Amino acid sequence: MELTPRLQTIAEQVPQGARLADIGTDHGYLPVWLLLAGRTEHAIATDLRAGPLERARQTARRFQVERQMDFRLCNGLSAVQPEETDTVVIAGMGGETIASILESAPWTKEGTLLLLQPMTGFADLRNWLQRNGYQIQSERIACEGKRLYSILLVTGGEMPALTPAEQWAGRQSGDPLRAEYLKMIRKKVEKSLSGHRAAHTPDQTAIEKLKTVLSGLEGMEKELNTMTTVGEVLAFLQEKAPFELQEDFDNAGFLVGREGAQVSKILVSLDITEQVVEEAAELGAQLIVAHHPVIFGGAQSVTDQTVTGRILLALAEQGIAAICAHTNLDAVEGGVNDALALRLGLTGLELLKQSGVDGEGRPYGIGRVGTVTEQPLYDFAMGVKRLLGANGLRLVDGGRPAHKIAVGGGACASMMEDALAKGCDTFVTSDVKYNHFLDAKAQGLNLIDAGHFPTEDVICPVLRDWLAQRFPQVSVTVSARHHEVFSYL
Repeated sequence: MELTPRLQTIAEQVPQGARLADIGTDHGYLPVWLLLAGRTEHAIATDLRAGPLERARQTARRFQVERQMDFRLCNGLSAVQPEETDTVVIAGMGGETIASILESAPWTKEGTLLLLQPMTGFADLRNWLQRNGYQIQSERIACEGKRLYSILLVTGGEMPALTPAEQWAGRQSGDPLRAEYLKMIRKKVEKSLSGHRAAHTPDQTAIEKLKTVLSGLEGMEKELNTMTTVGEVLAFLQEKAPFELQEDFDNAGFLVGREGAQVSKILVSLDITEQVVEEAAELGAQLIVAHHPVIFGGAQSVTDQTVTGRILLALAEQGIAAICAHTNLDAVEGGVNDALALRLGLTGLELLKQSGVDGEGRPYGIGRVGTVTEQPLYDFAMGVKRLLGANGLRLVDGGRPAHKIAVGGGACASMMEDALAKGCDTFVTSDVKYNHFLDAKAQGLNLIDAGHFPTEDVICPVLRDWLAQRFPQVSVTVSARHHEVFSYL
């Protein structure tokens, strides 16, 4: 089952394991796709009209997921209880209609993730959200045919005041379609302005406001044209994850390219493979930011006779630079291990083992410790598999329920003693050797090997968001081609 680009963009932002409510579901394509993909285990589909709701039921029946869905004929969220959902999608409606649905369900400001896709009334919706205690966390743009759609990711909370231009077009972002979206919004504003000016009795207040919006949009378009360099991206990553914090064996840093080269598109990936370089070239990206170093252990030659040689040749020939943040990104606050812990729902995070303090006195170290609600190990393990999208797990049961959890993205089984010293009952990591499983069993530690790729790929969306926020004029994309390399039978 394939989704349209608009629905696919929405689906990509639905968290793993979400309890979904799709409002105005129409054919039910979105919840059915999410169920088939294993992104959610149950979904509520609502619609104001019986016909579309029946079509949604038929879609669910056709793909054999009808038992995993509730179908409710109602207005907006009127038949949905707060405890039934944590993710609400309201798409394909006017901005004023979306606002009225939310106004009737103020509980959506408390711990609910909203994905909103207005067809009209963009400025009215953003303005309403700002005035009523909602926060726009991000916006992504989808192209379907000749139309562009903005999908707003919204939570409860206060946000800085939007300028008139931002009410119409949202805040600047690194979305690759941002420039086209600004052009579309500018045409709408110009059309509205022409209509006001041609009126028998022109509304001067409205005219001045629209002129202010146009001026702001022009400023946004100019800002998008300001180029960034590889060196500026490198300096930013140095601020976030100082490269001097890397382990002695590592080779993180600026590994390929020219520091002064201009960058308008960045591809983020866990690894730099031949397929990833090909993807970057097709996207027109001038820079790849990766976790694992593309050169590791030294390269004695750069020829097409080795895998590393072919990758380096392809980067150079395509004019693509490479920056790799590895063990430094494992250790810093907000890096790999924080991303892994947060993905698994751990709270009260602390370092598993402190390695030192950086130049600004901030402690750093690989691994994190936190807690989850006490639960049977296998329930927790199945959650790990689902939340990380792992193809499979290896685990040993140490004889205790899961509550105090240590995590180590990548190969961190050597830190088992640190997990035990912290009083942990469970350790999630990868690349676990046979003797580690034996030792964990003997010491009463639940040990879960969730795979190297799943435990570290969680950093890629984080890197994307860091870069997109710091460089709004740059398009930042996570690799769509790089996946787990092996599977389980």
